[in-house]
Amino acid sequence: MKKRLFLLGFTLFLVPLFAQEDDSLQKNPTVIIEVYDVVGVYESHSDGRGNPREFTIEKKGEILNYDQSTGLLTFKTLDGKIHAYKPHEYKYFEYDKAFKKKIKNHVVKERKTNGFVFSAGFSSGYLNITDQFKADAIYLNGWGSSANIPLSIKVGVQKCITEQMQLGITADYALLNSDRNYLTIGPRFQYLYNAKKNAAFYFPAELKYSLYQMNMQYTTNDTTYLDNSSWEFPSRMDADITLHALELNLGQGVSFALKNKKSLSLELMLIKQFMMRQKIVLEKPQSPNTKIGITGIKLALFMNF
Repeated sequence: MKKRLFLLGFTLFLVPLFAQEDDSLQKNPTVIIEVYDVVGVYESHSDGRGNPREFTIEKKGEILNYDQSTGLLTFKTLDGKIHAYKPHEYKYFEYDKAFKKKIKNHVVKERKTNGFVFSAGFSSGYLNITDQFKADAIYLNGWGSSANIPLSIKVGVQKCITEQMQLGITADYALLNSDRNYLTIGPRFQYLYNAKKNAAFYFPAELKYSLYQMNMQYTTNDTTYLDNSSWEFPSRMDADITLHALELNLGQGVSFALKNKKSLSLELMLIKQFMMRQKIVLEKPQSPNTKIGITGIKLALFMNF
């Protein structure tokens, strides 16, 4: 479990590192010069003790008229309002004051729009495994339900159909797994909502063959005699279970465009398995009356080349 959490945490730690490359802003932004007339207007307010405090606010706009004899300044602010300031209402004014303004240039990184895209990364999730058991004369009880948090390696290849759509094949194989084996492989479809964004959301869908193997125990209507001359009733019998299913994955993801038409994908998907065949091997020739189902959720992080 510690290894699984460490590897998953390490992969998630990489997300902000790659996302920093997706800031889509040049280090040297464009600098433009804006020229406005300005006036420094006196303002006042009361502090927390009720004492008046005076300060100056510089307003940008256009000086429409200045009367030297009276000191009256007619000023039009940027919002289009016209003000008439008396000499005691302003501290200074200035014609054609220059201001520097930085404009950050937005750069959209290129994505692959034709050919093939190869993917490699990791996925991990939570699987809820249920046993819909019906008791009979031989088997008295099942194992109820179980949970598994596999950490899998994820690989795939997809063909670019359009700028936004990809179709291909993907596979997940559990490297760390509390049960014996978990493998999925099958077609994958992906639709990118806006290919012109460096961080773009997309819809992924997968329909895959799933092989799942585990060991469980069933309670049987038997008496088991132990080595210390004691006995156990009812008995527990080990079962070797193999599940063949069609697994549907649907969810949402976000793709971070990187340099050289590469990208980093992070996605969250729901898991629903439709059981095709289940094989339960026990010491008895009869199998228990049970129907096993798997649902869950998974998080995947992978690079696209």
